[in-house]
Amino acid sequence: EIAAREEPKVCTKCGHANLEQDPDVLDTWFSSALWPFSTMGWPDETPELKHFYPTAVLVTARDIIFFWVARMVFMGLEFMAEKPFHEVLIHGLVLDQYGKKMSKSRPETNIDPLDVIEKYGADTLRFTLATGTTLGQDQRFQMEKIDGVRNFSNKIWNAARFVLMNLEDYPKGEEELDLSTLSLADRYILSRLQRLTAEAEGMIKRYDLGGFANQLYDVIWSEFCDWYIEMAKPALRLEGAARRTTQTVLVIVLRQLMTLLHPYMPFITEEIWQALPHRGETLMLAAWPLPDAQLVNEKAEAEMGLIMNLTRAIRNIRA
Repeated sequence: EIAAREEPKVCTKCGHANLEQDPDVLDTWFSSALWPFSTMGWPDETPELKHFYPTAVLVTARDIIFFWVARMVFMGLEFMAEKPFHEVLIHGLVLDQYGKKMSKSRPETNIDPLDVIEKYGADTLRFTLATGTTLGQDQRFQMEKIDGVRNFSNKIWNAARFVLMNLEDYPKGEEELDLSTLSLADRYILSRLQRLTAEAEGMIKRYDLGGFANQLYDVIWSEFCDWYIEMAKPALRLEGAARRTTQTVLVIVLRQLMTLLHPYMPFITEEIWQALPHRGETLMLAAWPLPDAQLVNEKAEAEMGLIMNLTRAIRNIRA
């Protein structure tokens, strides 16, 4: 047996000119096209095959649509009489900082993800890739982005430490939120949390994972950490209802933000969630949050927006 890129004239081993091509050789994508059902016991009708075929969505890069995606559809229709998936999510390629495709044949373009994880953590790498994702568009991998997300992780961790530090006298059990005692800042952050939660379902169903990740980044960094926590500090120095209400809002908001962020940054969110008052064994199995319409407050958002804009204007003048 011999293998060659061009049709040989004679056998390289014995010199014989009477050569016959193997009739059973196909390119690798034909066998890969059987993957949706061959991995689950086909041609036998196994329980796994019955349960998992067809699947809901295939996620793949744009460069193998014809080589792999189309052929899986062909094979599925031929052997299973049904498409192997209902939807195809096509993402772009990860390029190096100069816009070149990362490739095994060009090692100078590659970055070992294990090296990045060792230095920055898996959550940082995951969130960096998620926030750089636009459906169908390539993204350049730059270490400056990794540094920015590492700072975001530190911001979350420091905010969580502040919240936990102020929960020493917080009672265990279900939080009771008295809406009549909420401050303007409380009403604002709770309203923004409901809007963010409402956005989550639609954006995730549209597979706009990068868009929702960026929204999470903005709300956590700016609205929760930079504004609400700072405005909550005076109330935490008080005693009685004002302190208890602020503690409750901090717990509710931080816990729900960690739940929304969990698919992107599972490790830091699980660690923080476990430290907060919670129900259940793990955040991974916790119920996905739903928006609470009674906490949406357009007036509070408008008033806080005015305060924030005035504050920024004063800071700009002073600068």
